[in-house]
Amino acid sequence: MEGYLIILNNYLHDVATAMIISLTLLMTYIARQVDENSSPKEKQFFIKIYRYFSRLAVISLVWILAGGIPRVIAFNRYELLPAELKGIVPVLIFKHFILFGLVFAGILIWRRIKRKAVKMG
Repeated sequence: MEGYLIILNNYLHDVATAMIISLTLLMTYIARQVDENSSPKEKQFFIKIYRYFSRLAVISLVWILAGGIPRVIAFNRYELLPAELKGIVPVLIFKHFILFGLVFAGILIWRRIKRKAVKMG
């Protein structure tokens, strides 16, 4: 049973990572569409979406941090060992490196979007 829970946790951890990346991409696109010359209705939409997406991003980030604890504890048994048996350890390392970098970049981008949202709001 433990194995199923760890695998489910790892899957949801990856989904939370994908959520942050997706929300950041969507919010970046929306933020680029709105500027000082936008209508009040467009600015209001931007602020509303920003607040909603921010809540989702925070929930995802909390899950990444909380779900990362059991993932790290069980990493050798449920990720590293199977990757060794398949000969794909470099791919596993690359995957985690890329995902960490994308989440970190997302946090930095989100800070820029927040400044724009504060300025608009």
